[in-house]
Amino acid sequence: MPNKSLPLYNIQDFEKTGISKKPDFYLNRFEKHLQEHAFIQTPHKHDFFIILLITQGTGTHTIDFKTYPVAPQTAFFLSPGQVHAWQLSADSAGYILFFNLDFYRLQPDQLEVYRYPFFNMLLNRPLLALPNEHLLPTTTIIESMEQEYLQSDYKWQEVVRNYLTILLIRLHRAYLEQQPDPDVANASQSLWQQLDTFLEKHFKEHQPVSFYAEKLNITEKQLNEASKNTFGKTTSSLIQDRIILEARRLLIHSPLTITQIAAELGYFDNSYFGRFFKKHTGKTPEQFRQEK
Repeated sequence: MPNKSLPLYNIQDFEKTGISKKPDFYLNRFEKHLQEHAFIQTPHKHDFFIILLITQGTGTHTIDFKTYPVAPQTAFFLSPGQVHAWQLSADSAGYILFFNLDFYRLQPDQLEVYRYPFFNMLLNRPLLALPNEHLLPTTTIIESMEQEYLQSDYKWQEVVRNYLTILLIRLHRAYLEQQPDPDVANASQSLWQQLDTFLEKHFKEHQPVSFYAEKLNITEKQLNEASKNTFGKTTSSLIQDRIILEARRLLIHSPLTITQIAAELGYFDNSYFGRFFKKHTGKTPEQFRQEK
């Protein structure tokens, strides 16, 4: 059994002094970031959003038990609470930036950050290939942000915040261009972002599909059909996937007993939780914890 919980870092943990003048935003060259913060080499999670742009290097990046290849011209996106770790070549380089909701939401007319599909941790892949036509404007925006961030002149936060909005919009455009039908992808994204938001709030309550359909102002049949058409699985399966993800996180990265984990996830019959977990993973909770 793990002897301690997984580290949860905030932005201040990445300031050399430990006292951050910028507690809601951080930007660094990725190669420098790796050198300055050796503690991030093991699995960990954060309470903020991350955008990582790889311009050089190879390796793997594991996010919530799924491993993705690291390659130049690739962007990775992480939401608060996701567990990740990487194995990188020594020449890895790029840019990494952090921001929290307080920083992003300061302007009331801005879109909710979870509307961007790459921050939907359950329903979309957290990486994006950036062809040349998108790479140059992306790096240009980030370098402009970097200059403002380092100089910290009058109203630098406002300037950086506007650059961040532009960056997210441009990355969203690149994402949509890579979808089979960009118009359909853009139209349906709002539905899935809303579902993801409700899932995060209620997945431990074991609410039926009808509960989520009512929240989304559609019928249960419409929601299931949309789920099958988009993800090839029912809405119930999406709900179960979220429960299993949390169970795996807790089994590996928390000191809780299996009985405590079952209760945390709304299962007060330990044997039922064990059967549910084995049905979806092929292993009992005990086996999964021991193997990892």
